[in-house]
Order: sequence, then structure tokens, then C-alpha cells
Amino acid sequence: MLKNSTRRWLAGLGVAGAFLAASATPAQAADDIRIMAYDLQVAPNHTAYGFIAAYTSEDELKKLTLDLDLSQVDDFATIDVATTDWTCDQNASTLHCEAEAGEYGVPGFNYYLNAKADAKPGTKAELGIKAVGDGQTATRTITVTVAEGVDLQSVPEASFDAEPGATVGLVGTEVHNAGPETARGVVLRLQQDYLSPYAGNFSNCRFIEEVQSAICTIDTELKPGKTYRLSEKLPVKVDQTARTGSSLFNYVDWWTEDDWKVVTDDPDFPLPPGTPGTGEKLELVEVPAARQGAPQTDVDPWNSFTAVKLTVLGDNTADLAAVGGTATGKVGDEVKVSAGFENLGPATIETWRLEGPLLEVNIPKGTTAVGVSEECAPMIEDQPWDPWQNAGEPGARRYGCLTWGDVAKGDKGSYEFTLKIDELAGETSGLVETVLAGDKNVANNKASLTVKFGNATTPGNPGGGGGDGGSLPITGENSGLFAGVGGLLLVAGAAGYLVAKRRRTRFVA
Repeated sequence: MLKNSTRRWLAGLGVAGAFLAASATPAQAADDIRIMAYDLQVAPNHTAYGFIAAYTSEDELKKLTLDLDLSQVDDFATIDVATTDWTCDQNASTLHCEAEAGEYGVPGFNYYLNAKADAKPGTKAELGIKAVGDGQTATRTITVTVAEGVDLQSVPEASFDAEPGATVGLVGTEVHNAGPETARGVVLRLQQDYLSPYAGNFSNCRFIEEVQSAICTIDTELKPGKTYRLSEKLPVKVDQTARTGSSLFNYVDWWTEDDWKVVTDDPDFPLPPGTPGTGEKLELVEVPAARQGAPQTDVDPWNSFTAVKLTVLGDNTADLAAVGGTATGKVGDEVKVSAGFENLGPATIETWRLEGPLLEVNIPKGTTAVGVSEECAPMIEDQPWDPWQNAGEPGARRYGCLTWGDVAKGDKGSYEFTLKIDELAGETSGLVETVLAGDKNVANNKASLTVKFGNATTPGNPGGGGGDGGSLPITGENSGLFAGVGGLLLVAGAAGYLVAKRRRTRFVA
């Protein structure tokens, strides 16, 4: 089950759709309120998505008011509130909004900035923001720029195959200019899967470790109605431990240079510089050098994002063995027992990509599960398994258990159950079963969860053979989740970005 801080974080993603930073938080004095927002670019007769949040470094705000000064943008744009969590009134050129804290604190403020058809590209204006929360006040301005509208498009999905250890070029890296204006250069971003990392050395591409992304600035001018292909495919190297049959996802998206500059210039979370390559330059086509004109923005960033699926071939599977547990007690006792697994290798199991549970546990007859690991949830016939809302719920006969991060060869994990003995005539057993597609050694996929008659093994004295008797330790972020969500947010916000140190999550024996 997710910790409260993680639930809050994910809720913020869902409500706000905003940019985040997992590696750092802007410095601020204790108890000072701080406004988070980002600059906007918008094309005439188009809409840009905006987000505002206010927070403190210590206590959570109980109530927040926002006042937006629209006096400078009124001439060329209007604002629509894009959330039901705020109550808003507009008086002249001021938009006044209020919200109270809910389960996950004060919600983010989502809005749309709508540029008028006659808005002139190159126009800039300041949008003033005043936040008042719990007796504290902060102010900030963001810059709104009217930009030429271009429409970079790419295929939404692409797929190909490769074997562990192979270096291959990504497919799906074409870009089409569907807009009426010539795009004066583009920025390509590759968000890599850590099991198929970027392996290029192009001089105009830089790899940023903090976001696990390669950023390529390409000076090509993309003419309206034309499609362009990279001069060389972006190479990625499939990790030797990649599991046969698994799917690795690399995400490619295209930006105008001016949209990307908003990201790199963000004062709250400046993008790290990264390391450029030393090889040849990555190009699209030979183009003229002239690059003058108004700023440009992608009017529909959702259609310039490609999810590239790489299916791992070969014969590199994982052998996931079930580990049972034993407890002793008498009728009326509550005893602890653990069910677990061990990856015997050789491949890594990237558990956060799997659908459904990694381990299934059937509670022994004559006992009732009165305490359940937070990583397990009931499995009820004819009902969908829901590990989010029902995590740790007692009383079921069958449970599915999940993990976070990756399970490498030799890694183990266990899930603790507290069982109340209702009936016992010598011995009773349940079943522990691993669930992994492609596991060729089915002989070790099942183990027993056994309760025997004897002196009670109390919650403070777990029965033998039950593994480590605790929840799975977490030592890093859930890379796949953050990368996938982060990619969508970057496209949606066209200004924020996700900074996530994608460390491998390991489970210690």
C-alpha cells in the first residue's frame, strides 16, 4: 500500500497535471509561503494550460486564496478555470479564487489561457499572482507570450524487438509539421527505459542523468506539410538482465525550441545541463541558416509524443520461486506467518510493469487473516483485484501481493500475515503461488503456508520458515511509474518537467 506521502504526491499529479521535482525542492525560509507556477506560450486562437500551487516548507496550508491580476493579458486573452475544487469570482481584471485543504492538502489551481484570434505573435505580458494562506502572503508574476503556432506531430505508438545485450536504433522517430508555419528548429527528448538506455554520442544531444533523458537540439527548419526522419536512429542498448517477453518503453517527444526554452529557464526547477556527446551531429535534413521571427509554440503538444515499445527476445527468463511459512498455535491464538518469493534468475523481474499480483496467497482453512501486509489485497471471485483501495484489508480467503521496483537475481521478499486460529485438528495449510509469465520452472512456483498445533507463535515471535516477516523494503523510486507519468505531464504542461533519480529498487534478502 502506498505511504501517505506517495498517495498525496500521486493525487497532486491527478488533480493538477503539473510539473514536479523529485530530486530537489526550491530553497525557502521556514514557514514562508511559496508560489509554484510557470511561464506560458500561446498561439492566436489557441489555448495553453496553466497551473499554480502554493505551499510552505513546514505545515500544510488549511486554506488558500489566489488573486490573479489579468490587466496586462486582457487585451489578447481570457482565462477559464479548469477545476471544481476552487470557488472563483472575477471583478474587473482580477480573478479571485478560494480553496480549502482536502485529504491531500490544498489542491493545485488549474486554468486555461485562451488567446484571441487577433493576438499578435511576439506580444508579452505579465500575469500577477497573489497567494494568501494561513496568515501568510506571497506574490509572483509569470510571463505570457503570444507565439506563432506550429503543429509538430509524430505517431502515438511504435514497436520493435531486440535481444538482451543488443544495441539497436529506436523506431518511431519521425516528425511531421502539420502547421501552417515553418518550424525553425526542434528539440527531441528521449526518456529512456533504464533497461534500454540511450547509447548515442551525438554532439548536439546531451544526456541528463537526473531525468534519465537525452535532449537533442536540431537546427533543421521543418516546412509545413513535410515529414522528417532522423539522419541516424537513436541507439539504445538492451540490458543483459532484461527478461525475455517483457516490454521496455522509451518515450520520444518533439518540442519547438521556444517551448523547450521555457523548461530550461524555469526558475523553480532549472533543468540540469547534462553531458553532450563528442561524435557527429544528429540531423534531419540540410536547411538554410535563417531563423528570424516571433517565438513559436506547439499548438497541440499531445500529438508529438511517441511511446516506443521494445519487446525483449531471446531466452533470458526469470525463475520466481514461492517461499512458504509455518506457525504453531492453538485455537484462539493469533500467530504470524510470512509468504514470500525469491528470484533465482538470471533475468531481472521489472515488477512494476506486470499486470496483476506477483504472488497469490490462500489462507489456511480454519484460520482468519486478521492482519495483512499493506502490499497485499483481497482477490474475490468475479471481482477485479484492487490493490489500491483494499490494500491490507483483513478477512479474505485469498490475497494478491505486489511489489515496487525491480527484483534482480537473488532478491527475496516476503509478506506478513497475522492469522487467528478458529479451528485446528493437528495441521492446516494454505497455498503460496508465484505468478510470472514465462517462468519455465513451474516446480517451485508453489509452497505451503502452514499452521500446526503447538505453543503459540505470537505476533512478537513469528513462526519459523516465514522469511523476513515484514513488508518489502523500498530503497528507491518507482522508475516506470514516474517516467510514464512524467512524460505525459511534460507534454501537457509544455513548461514543467519531471526530475526523478531513477534508482533501481532492490529487495534485500
